[in-house]
Amino acid sequence: MASNLECVGLAVADHAGLARLVDQALGHAQPLGAAHGVTVLRWRDPSGASLVIAVRGREVVDLLPSFAGAPGARLANVRAANDEVALADVLDEEGQQVTMVAVELEQRRLLPGAAGPVGGSASVVALGVDVTVHADAEAFARSDASLLHAGGDDGGDGGDGDRGGGSAAGDAGEPPAHVRERGLPWPPRMAAESLISYGVFGPADQAEAYARLHGTVLDAQERTVAATGQRFVAARVRTAGFDLDLCHPAWRVPQAGNIIGGTVFLVASLPLATGAGPAARRSWLPWRR
Repeated sequence: MASNLECVGLAVADHAGLARLVDQALGHAQPLGAAHGVTVLRWRDPSGASLVIAVRGREVVDLLPSFAGAPGARLANVRAANDEVALADVLDEEGQQVTMVAVELEQRRLLPGAAGPVGGSASVVALGVDVTVHADAEAFARSDASLLHAGGDDGGDGGDGDRGGGSAAGDAGEPPAHVRERGLPWPPRMAAESLISYGVFGPADQAEAYARLHGTVLDAQERTVAATGQRFVAARVRTAGFDLDLCHPAWRVPQAGNIIGGTVFLVASLPLATGAGPAARRSWLPWRR
């Protein structure tokens, strides 16, 4: 699996490399706001790669890789699940809820100071820590990557995801009686545009921003980070009820119409009221997260 930093071309080899990256970013970061003695700043590379950094005095208390994505989701009832993760309802154009997501919100430290319900047009970024690409919806449906309970080979070598095998499907056994009676597909599979946000299930204090996501590629580009020289791919993707930007290491640039997906880490940006002053260059103490 790739790291979140690697997904946007900001991979570091060790703590010293992370320290240099953060110090460089703080020298050019812009404030998003401040709350309870913590200032939230965001640095963006010309490639779109971003770091959201929270500082208390001279100490870095939080670091979140992200991307300068375009708005594509209408979020409502955004609320904190725990200190790191926020939950949000995703609405369609008619204002009906289509799904719910658990995300790390760039402005999450400002949530406690927000007045009234939080929501609006938001950009959502999926950091593709373990994703595959498939030629089209039909190829995806034939692959083990589409299995609801995937096991064994999922075509996850960064290729087209259709390598024969079919091992997990072959191990599914006979369908249960209710499946046969209703004529349902067996084994059960995920749709080409689908999302399971793990953090919306279970105790809120244990929620994480990981999800299993698949979607149709609308456009994709390989980008090079000016600050590091590393390459990554930013793909605009249509998934269940909204559009997002999926970023992953540059092993392959998908084409429009491909299906991409797998395990992702969800980050969202939703402008909130800010109260921070001008950004200033800071030295930093060890990142505690």
